[in-house]
Amino acid sequence: MDAPGKMVKLILRDKEYEVKPGMTLLSALEKCGILSESVIAAREGELILDDEILKDGEVIKLVAVISGG
Repeated sequence: MDAPGKMVKLILRDKEYEVKPGMTLLSALEKCGILSESVIAAREGELILDDEILKDGEVIKLVAVISGG
């Protein structure tokens, strides 16, 4: 049985953020103060998009994108 109030974990470099499940990736990034354009998100090695709904207990790895110009 799942523990109530499971969170979604976002990991960026050595920082971990926790957000509530049920929000989109974009909302979760905004809540954590992370620009969606600045990261690529992956769930279990699969890239996910900004409108993906995050579920209980998931771990999302964020990779910083270096943009030059």
